[in-house]
Amino acid sequence: MVTTAEPTNMEVFQGRLRRAVRSWRIWAGAAVVAALVAGWGLNFYNYTLSEENAASVAGLVKDKDSLTEQLAVASSARESLRGQLDSVTSERDQLAAAEATLDERTRAVKQREDAVKGRENSVKRRENAVTKQERTIARNTIGEGDWAVGVDVQAGTYRTTKAVSDDCYWEINSDANGDNIVANDIVTGGRPTVTLQTGQYFSSSRCGDWRKV
Repeated sequence: MVTTAEPTNMEVFQGRLRRAVRSWRIWAGAAVVAALVAGWGLNFYNYTLSEENAASVAGLVKDKDSLTEQLAVASSARESLRGQLDSVTSERDQLAAAEATLDERTRAVKQREDAVKGRENSVKRRENAVTKQERTIARNTIGEGDWAVGVDVQAGTYRTTKAVSDDCYWEINSDANGDNIVANDIVTGGRPTVTLQTGQYFSSSRCGDWRKV
């Protein structure tokens, strides 16, 4: 029978050491691989994030430029509207001033029209008064000719309007034929007076007008 010698303590230790070294190499390699993988992943993540950030920043810059342009357009439109508003305000003020002037002129014209109308009414009243007075004078005035008292002229006492000269002849008759003389006279000066009654007939020659007193 063959017998096998027992390994010594040194051999056992060396075997364990070799196994430990192999195990450490395996773990070290795995750690290196893991580190490489992690580094690559981190770099890829950073690259991707950088690209996204760059795109985002570019988009923000583009948006800012667009907003700046829109703001400039809005500011220009605001200034234009402000100018239009100022123009409208000026035109409104001018229109208000023109309306005020027109109202003032209208009032002035109305006042002149009222003044003219007042003068016209005054003239008309004077004309009416003069016409009435003229009619009254006409009714109370006897001229040259033959007149029927109570028909052509009113009864009453009359006096010549002016002093008479030579050959003023007047005559009062009780009939139209002149056959019944009630009174007569040839006046050579002064202002003669006659009294007429209804139904009588009066004749005047070269005496001028007679007016009722």
